[in-house]
Amino acid sequence: MASLFKDLAKISAYRDRRFPGTQEEFEDALLKLTTVYVGNMSFYTTEEQVYELFSRAGEIKKIVMEQDKNSKTPCGFCFVMRRIHVSVRVVILMKRRT
Repeated sequence: MASLFKDLAKISAYRDRRFPGTQEEFEDALLKLTTVYVGNMSFYTTEEQVYELFSRAGEIKKIVMEQDKNSKTPCGFCFVMRRIHVSVRVVILMKRRT
């Protein structure tokens, strides 16, 4: 049976080579992330819509919506920076209810 979530108890073997610490420090940092990447967004999605959706799961520190450098139109993705760590599961479940 397919599942939306991977087993979150297992951390990927991926390692960012630019991370200055050990593998254990890297894994600890992953568990404390407060930034969520949101992709595959409509080009017509506004920052206000993203804020309204994600603020339901907790306080938001900042939203960064990238724009095409030539046309100044949205690129279809953004980063949502939160004040505290919130499970990605919570955010996805909140999104499904909208």
